[in-house]
Amino acid sequence: MRIHDSHRRYRTNTPVTADPRVALAGGLALLAAAIAVVMLQSPLVLAGTNVVRPVNVTLGSVPGAGSACQTGETLPAGTTVIAVSLETTAGPRVAVTALSGGSVIAHGESASGWIGKVVSIPVAPLKRTVRNVTICVSFAGANELMLFLGVRRPTRNPARSDVGVLPGRLSIEYLRPGSSSWWSLALSVARRMGLGRALAGTWIVLLVAALMATSIVIASWLTLRES
Repeated sequence: MRIHDSHRRYRTNTPVTADPRVALAGGLALLAAAIAVVMLQSPLVLAGTNVVRPVNVTLGSVPGAGSACQTGETLPAGTTVIAVSLETTAGPRVAVTALSGGSVIAHGESASGWIGKVVSIPVAPLKRTVRNVTICVSFAGANELMLFLGVRRPTRNPARSDVGVLPGRLSIEYLRPGSSSWWSLALSVARRMGLGRALAGTWIVLLVAALMATSIVIASWLTLRES
């Protein structure tokens, strides 16, 4: 009786080893599904902008925390991202609020850690275009000075910040999803990526994609062989 119980306990505690082929197939299937989902999405396109020149100059700066507002903006219908020209070393969370007639019509917050001279803030899209909108941005926790970037020019509607009236207007862009998916744009994107090189052509991008696929196949084969 004891021998039988000991044998039963030994069989119960024996770990079950998963089939590596099943795990590898599941991983590859999840990778393919993720790529397909991303490629089915539409890239963001420009719905509107107040930028009159591509060069942004510093209009002012505030240390650590602050805010700025700008009147006379147009919020296009379908806008899902408001991109504001700000610059600091490691971007904090930035909140944007769009007001019309004193009422909030859109609001959103960015993730922290952004870099560069533009912070993109997601917002819920509106069904119609709204004019004479006031766009306000606010932030806290910047490691260094936060710079307000835009166009320095005399205007009746300058941007205003915690340091007072700025000598111009902030550069703001409004983005929305395009009508084409990444699948439909794949060939044109590959064509553009192949330009301006010593060996130019769409075939360069296709060659890189083929090499990546080959590396996945070889890595999968080695994994199965070693297991």
